Amino acid sequence: MRRTLAFALILPAIVLPFTGCSDGRKIATPPACLSDAATWVTALSDAPNQVRISGATPISECLVKEQAAAQHEEVGKTAVEVATQLAAFYKGAGKDKKQTGSGEKVNQGSASSEQAAIMAGYLVGAIEKGADETEGIHATLVDRVEAAATNGLAGADQQIQDAYQQGHEAGLQSG
Repeated sequence: MRRTLAFALILPAIVLPFTGCSDGRKIATPPACLSDAATWVTALSDAPNQVRISGATPISECLVKEQAAAQHEEVGKTAVEVATQLAAFYKGAGKDKKQTGSGEKVNQGSASSEQAAIMAGYLVGAIEKGADETEGIHATLVDRVEAAATNGLAGADQQIQDAYQQGHEAGLQSG
């Protein structure tokens, strides 16, 4: 009986060091990634050049391989909110042509609509770039951000669609 009791007390001490190599901590998301949507939009205004949230963090680094669920949700919520805002800005831009006093028809899209399309494309490209390295845990987020960012893009004129594509390519490269 003594031998059994001694074994029962010693066994956990022997086995404990070999139970899992992880301490259970999740990898932290960079603090800049947890900023509000306005901070992201301000950063995206640099697109198609390199975009850095709070001047330091690429959007792709906001998607961490073993990200805590709460941080994953917060980053996703912000990214979808930003994509939705940008798409609303260029949605349908240039779809209708307006006639000027001289009878000439011009697009209603503006340089700011084009910049919003570049920013939305960059956001999607950067999110895709970050998700490529996380073994699929961000696949749904990519789909949601892309759906929000491209809502209304098909109804926009070619200039806006080209701007979105330019931003997307830049986001994939440097996002």
